[in-house]
Amino acid sequence: MSNASRSYTATAKWLHWIMATLIIVASIIGIYAASLHYGIDAAHDKEKGSWITIHKQIATITLFLIVVRILWRVTHKPPEFLGMSPLMAKIAHLGHFVLYLLMLAVPISGWANSSAAGYPIPVAWLFTIPGLLAKNPELAPTLSKLHEVLGWTIVVVVLGHIAFAVKHRLIDRDGSMESMLPNRK
Repeated sequence: MSNASRSYTATAKWLHWIMATLIIVASIIGIYAASLHYGIDAAHDKEKGSWITIHKQIATITLFLIVVRILWRVTHKPPEFLGMSPLMAKIAHLGHFVLYLLMLAVPISGWANSSAAGYPIPVAWLFTIPGLLAKNPELAPTLSKLHEVLGWTIVVVVLGHIAFAVKHRLIDRDGSMESMLPNRK
C-alpha cells in the first residue's frame, strides 16, 4: 500500500505550516538579535531591544498554538507511517516527539528568561502575558543560556525534519511529504 493516499487533516496541516513559519521567522530574528550586543551605543542598544521584542511578539504565539496542536494531535490520530520499516517509523515518532517537546520548551524557556530578567512578554502586538517567574537577575543568565541552547536545538531538529521530508519526496517517493501539503488528499 502506498503512502500517497494518506493525509493529515486540514487543521493539522494549517497548524503545522503556521507554526513552522512562526518558528523559522522567530528563530531567524532571535539569532540576529543575539548577534547584536548591548553597550556599544544607545542606538545599537535600542535596535537590539527592538529585535528582541519582535522575536517575542512572534515566538509567544507558538505557546498558544502548541497547546491547540497537542490537543488536536491527541484527539485526531495522524495517518500511519506506511511503507517505512519499523525502525524508521520509531525514529519518525521519536523525531516528532522531540519536536513537540522543543515547541513547548523553547518558548517556555524564553518566557522564564524574560520573567527572571524583569522584561515584559508581549504576544502578537495584542497583549502581554504575566511573568512565569519573579524577577531574579541572578537566575536570568542561566535561563538565557538555556533558551539559547534549546533555540539552537530546535533549529537543528527542524532542519533535520526538513531534510527527511525532502528525502521522502525525492528518494523514497512514498507520499510522506505530500501528506502534509495543503490541498492534498
